[in-house]
Amino acid sequence: MLLFKENDEQKLKRISKNAGNVVQMFNAYFKTPKGIDATMELVFAAAMAGHACHRSVIAQHGKIAEVTTKDGRKFYFGDDLNKYLLENKFSVVSFCTAVTDYPKDKVIEIVTSFANHFTDENYTVCGNNPKSLYEQVESCWESIYNNMTAKYCKDSSEWPILFGVVLQNILMMSLKAGAPKDEATRIAIECAVAVSKMDKESF
Repeated sequence: MLLFKENDEQKLKRISKNAGNVVQMFNAYFKTPKGIDATMELVFAAAMAGHACHRSVIAQHGKIAEVTTKDGRKFYFGDDLNKYLLENKFSVVSFCTAVTDYPKDKVIEIVTSFANHFTDENYTVCGNNPKSLYEQVESCWESIYNNMTAKYCKDSSEWPILFGVVLQNILMMSLKAGAPKDEATRIAIECAVAVSKMDKESF
């Protein structure tokens, strides 16, 4: 008896159905008396998507290149990471550009800018302290892993897809609320790229 094998569209449909629960959770978390803090929600969703890429590579024992700064902090690069972040139709960046038509050359500029500036003393992730943002993302990841991430994904290769879909939805909500398209997309991609390169050894 052959086991049913999902095609890409079926996989995306299954994951997307559950991604709505994560979106609702973020909406509730970032709600203020004046409404949802759309910018911080976008930053956080993007950071979670970047973290999912990193976690997926580690879980699958993928190849990852460590770069150690002069003060001993470590950051992580490589093709296995880029596969989830940048380089296929289900990559995190692809989910962003699919709804905004953000040009590829601008994506490359963001990636290059991170590579050139992540060791700067005053480097921020879209104005946010990298250590603080990473710690919040790590805490959220651990707290929702069993009830959401592991429950909604069949294996670790699907983690970036889940959070890529979450990010896409939150980006679209941000645009509907009036955020400038290019600026919102830049924030989403920049945060995902930056956090994908980090772990606890980066601080």
